Amino acid sequence: MQGFAPRARRAWAKYWFRPAALFDIAALRVLAVGLQLGLLLLDPRYNLASLKVIAALPSSLYWPLPVVHLLSLPFGGAYALSLGTMQSVQVVTMCAGFLALIGLFTNASLLVFALGCTLLQGWACSFDDIHHPEAVMMVALGALALGPSGKLLSVDSWLSRKFRKAPAVDMLSATSPEARWPVLLIQWFFALMYLSAFYAKLVVGEGQWFNGYSLQFYLAVDGLRWGSDLAVWLAQFHWIVFLSSLAVFFFQGTFFVSMLYPRLKWFYVPFGMSLHVGIYVLLRAPFFQWAVLYAVFVPWGELLKQLRLMRRGTPVAGAFDAT
Repeated sequence: MQGFAPRARRAWAKYWFRPAALFDIAALRVLAVGLQLGLLLLDPRYNLASLKVIAALPSSLYWPLPVVHLLSLPFGGAYALSLGTMQSVQVVTMCAGFLALIGLFTNASLLVFALGCTLLQGWACSFDDIHHPEAVMMVALGALALGPSGKLLSVDSWLSRKFRKAPAVDMLSATSPEARWPVLLIQWFFALMYLSAFYAKLVVGEGQWFNGYSLQFYLAVDGLRWGSDLAVWLAQFHWIVFLSSLAVFFFQGTFFVSMLYPRLKWFYVPFGMSLHVGIYVLLRAPFFQWAVLYAVFVPWGELLKQLRLMRRGTPVAGAFDAT
């Protein structure tokens, strides 16, 4: 028993801080920041115009979330946030997002971007219900801000080579012990979210999900509401909807197993991606953040290395096997 604790600590450190590809976390930075910045600029739910709509809502609807209380302290507290303040936060956040996207002052700009997005979306959710697609993106941006996200695919890395005479490296082979934990954290966050949905269906919903009628109801109602003819058509076939309900329940309840046995990601990752794309096609539920952040499960550096080897005629192994 005396040697158990040191072995456990070594295993824990090896799991979270084993050298990982810098290309993976850099690619994830570009994808995550690019999507979130696009939402802030273009999506009517998040852009500058939406702030005026939110600020015009009755104050009786405003119930600041704990994260809003915390992040609003420099502005005088959650109840001192005015439209002008939030518009200023929005502009600063978008500027930080652009710097994070190109990788200039990467960690600092990413941190400002993550905090700004969290305050903006937390403030908006304080007037309405809370949506989980936004939450996972905030966690992802925060994790990326604390990792070596700008070591590759960034202006910072170019400046380092240009003016600091840093040695050139093979982008697909460069690794760092600090590059693994942000990726793993986001992956595990997915597993926890699916377990939360699994629990809600099983306990909170008192098992009504299993009858197939719940999903059939949403397909019909949201299909008519959003003009999805495919959803309305599918809602006619109870047995298909029933089997789909069971498949989703099994997927959400067992997704975490793929974190323990990486080869199972060959099944879970495509299924999960298809699930979120299907939800949007059928129900118009915009899980864009989840769909893009599924890139966290793709070993980009390893895949590109294997493609390079395939061109040379060298046999390759499964890219997910070691992730």
